[in-house]
Amino acid sequence: MGYLFFIVFAAGLCFLFYRWATRKQRHRQKVLAQEFPVTWRKILQDRVGFYHTLKEEDQQRFEKMIQLFLSEKRITGIKTEIDDVTRVLVGASAIIPIYGFRDWEYQNLGEVLVFPGSIQRFKEEEGEAVSEVLGRVNPFQNDHYVTLSKPALERGFNDMKDRQNVGIHEFAHMLDQADGEIDGTPNAYLPDELVRPWQELMYRKIKAIKSGDSDINPYGATSEAEFFAVVTEYFFEKPDQLAEKHPKLYEMLTKVFHQNPKRRFKLLDFNSLLNPYGKRLGRNEPCPCGSGAKYKNCCLQKEKV
Repeated sequence: MGYLFFIVFAAGLCFLFYRWATRKQRHRQKVLAQEFPVTWRKILQDRVGFYHTLKEEDQQRFEKMIQLFLSEKRITGIKTEIDDVTRVLVGASAIIPIYGFRDWEYQNLGEVLVFPGSIQRFKEEEGEAVSEVLGRVNPFQNDHYVTLSKPALERGFNDMKDRQNVGIHEFAHMLDQADGEIDGTPNAYLPDELVRPWQELMYRKIKAIKSGDSDINPYGATSEAEFFAVVTEYFFEKPDQLAEKHPKLYEMLTKVFHQNPKRRFKLLDFNSLLNPYGKRLGRNEPCPCGSGAKYKNCCLQKEKV
């Protein structure tokens, strides 16, 4: 009787351990079996230009990657509502840089915090200029927290070709951090033989920015970490221009991210699909540039010139 009890007890422990060990896999299977919400797809179609550069089967993979990310990562609003638009744009920001990887996870991402405005305003030590912090990656114990300005997040997807996207920028920092240090060299997924060439190229480009001989955002010269995040924005938002003006940098980034966005952009006629702001707009809707004029009387006219 005692032996039988021991067998049953041991079997029960094995079952409980199995359930514990496979809980993540079972959760993911459940999520992947669910339909991608129609309202989320509409947000991708209206706001995320990257989504339109993908073939249909790749769009489905992009959707599932977002679905998994949003099912596993907490997004918290600080004095602001987290609606579907915010949720999907955070998910897109996270997935765009890792889309070329298989089975990638933001293991050290604890939470995404969204603020209703800039995270911090401060005056520069010299001069009267006021700067705004629109995104940040904060370490806390073993996790990192991505902090985003909600208006800046949305603005980053209003124009997919302006080389600025705070969401992509901050998740580039998370990729950089995967090796334990945010230092501009993504060792976790950069082949060993490319580490030194990447660093040499990075320092040459930073030097060019500081001397005024580069079109790369000057913010990229503030540190190696910011350089990596800034050129990641450039790579995904204006790949054709980056490839033309910085061919070696573009080639290196295709190896870093396992993606070639320039090739995808060539297959897409943005003029027939999206306006320059990455969102379908009616002719009589307010122009997204913020001028206050109708779209047909403002930037639509500029497109035709």
